[in-house]
Amino acid sequence: MKKSPLAKLSLVSVTMILLVAAPSVLGFSSLILPSAAGTSPSSGIELSPQPVYQREPSTSGVTPINQTHIGSTFSANGTLTLPNTTETINTTSNGSSITSLATQSAIGTETIMTQDGETVIATFYEILEFPPGAGGANGIAIAVLHTNSTDRLAPLNDTILVGTDYLYPISEGFSTYWEWVPTPPMPATTAAAAPPT
Repeated sequence: MKKSPLAKLSLVSVTMILLVAAPSVLGFSSLILPSAAGTSPSSGIELSPQPVYQREPSTSGVTPINQTHIGSTFSANGTLTLPNTTETINTTSNGSSITSLATQSAIGTETIMTQDGETVIATFYEILEFPPGAGGANGIAIAVLHTNSTDRLAPLNDTILVGTDYLYPISEGFSTYWEWVPTPPMPATTAAAAPPT
């Protein structure tokens, strides 16, 4: 059985992603991330300076699966900004997800389409917080983009994104995703390089 790309993320990677997105979800104004190319992995993770994908999703259907899970469909209008450019591309999208009410998390896919017919498929995983009495939710998400495009969207293929999601009580929301910029892997340790005692 072939594992999805999201299954390859380690617990440490997910934890680091959550730590980066948490300040936005929890209402802090900023989080300082390393921006120098030579920054060590232990000092944080790096995200693109500008969002890659922003959307305003609207829920189009909700179907109870059982007592702990629901399926939902949504559509959205949004924009893609290609890495290392300021060019924005208007998009529409359709997607579906399965939400666990027990763990307050969702997994899903979304087909993002440009006006000239190019498509990107996003696979995402999201953790949600439902503040008491608010009627909406805040979420943090990771996603991976896939496209067969050989045109404008080609640079987005296999891009990993980190994002925030705000869901309003009226089945609408706002999502922003940034590109994860991998830092060099840590060097392998050997017995000779053991820490001093």
